[in-house]
Amino acid sequence: MVRKIPKEEVAEIRLQEDLENYIDTARANGASACQIIKADKVTVDERVRLKCFVPRCFRAGESANCPPHTPDLDFIRKALARYKWAIIFKTDVEPLADYLVSQSQTPQQRLKVLQFHKKSGDLVTLIEGMAFRDGYYLAMGLGGGSCKDYICNGLTCQVLDSGRCRAPLRARPSMEAMGINVFELVNKVGWTIYPLTYAEDKPESIPCAISVGIVFIH
Repeated sequence: MVRKIPKEEVAEIRLQEDLENYIDTARANGASACQIIKADKVTVDERVRLKCFVPRCFRAGESANCPPHTPDLDFIRKALARYKWAIIFKTDVEPLADYLVSQSQTPQQRLKVLQFHKKSGDLVTLIEGMAFRDGYYLAMGLGGGSCKDYICNGLTCQVLDSGRCRAPLRARPSMEAMGINVFELVNKVGWTIYPLTYAEDKPESIPCAISVGIVFIH
């Protein structure tokens, strides 16, 4: 049921009940772990944005939701500072062997690897939509990876081409594209994370992999 927009600040007990409901929904829809966090745990770091260009990500500039088309980092800091609570969740990448990056992969194989972000992207859309209908009309979610890969299957970004997005309610910047230090944040909440890198020589060196999403609620 859609709630009316409240005239006053939401009562803390109601807010916490809603946050717990979003966690339950995320877990029921494939999140392997989920936490309520204070939004001030999130760090926006210029070095994260710089990593989009050094070494250059092959998606940099190819999507309206990837740098250099994403907002200025000071603007992002100011906006995120207005939030008090967020939901962070992770999905497990399985089977891991299918998603390790290989220098010998074809473009088609590489695109399949990048699909592992789809589940977390779908969860971001789901939780953000729930929060919006509950009256948290400024709720905003961010996933992992380029939406060009897991929504548009690598096709040319239509926003840059014609100004019209194929999936405007699902497409969004990744956490990294907004300068969020995801590795630091994951360590803060106590989860284990490894960089998915070229590991064909020692695949056992990466025992697990995750995709992370976040929804800023209130």
